[in-house]
Amino acid sequence: MIFRLAITSAALLAAVGGLSACESTQETSQRLSLDAKKLLNVEGLKVTKQNARIKVTSTTVLHDQYGSAVIVNLANSGKTQLAVPIALKLLGKKKKKIWDNSLAGLDASLISAAAIEPGRSFWVNNQIQSQEIPRSATAKVGISDTPLKTALPKIALSKEALNSDVSGAYLGGVITNNSKITQKRIVISCISSRGSTIKAAGRAIIERLQPAPTKKPNLFRVYFIGNPKGGSMKCIAPPTTLTGE
Repeated sequence: MIFRLAITSAALLAAVGGLSACESTQETSQRLSLDAKKLLNVEGLKVTKQNARIKVTSTTVLHDQYGSAVIVNLANSGKTQLAVPIALKLLGKKKKKIWDNSLAGLDASLISAAAIEPGRSFWVNNQIQSQEIPRSATAKVGISDTPLKTALPKIALSKEALNSDVSGAYLGGVITNNSKITQKRIVISCISSRGSTIKAAGRAIIERLQPAPTKKPNLFRVYFIGNPKGGSMKCIAPPTTLTGE
């Protein structure tokens, strides 16, 4: 199975011809496996008590030749919360469970949202490790134990444009860190929708995002599962690092 995750390093971005520093999908899958030893989810995710303020409003499952993705739509009726656990369960034929994200060794971004601000938002998981095609999904939002003690760093996305290459459709653009704090492993999540129907979704990870201004723009590419063409695009990139320590 090929995972649709682009990992962009600001230090390696090429300015000539708009070249991308994204790894191939095969390289990404390999590196994610090698990194499993140092990821935070050592014991596996367990959500025993659901969040009183952040609710799941709907879930969408997408599948194409590149794999599967799940989009969890969220509504936060309270204040901003950090490192919010999200337990995901995928169902196959006859609504039987075929996969969940409680496995140990998953990246933190695949079991939690870095920050969920008040209002409506969404969370994307496109690293589904199931041989069976999922038909539907359920999600539970857990309680955050990370207090918000300061204002969130401001991250901006700009100059977004839909394009394609041999790996499929992608959204390219510029990401800017408008704070004084270097961001680590920041996730850009995007969905393309028509009306209330989500047609495509994807993610990209930037390992380090230096504060602006930078010598060169920090480019990103988000590759999609599903067809994003003709849809209304929405992207989020919540900050992951709140202090410079």
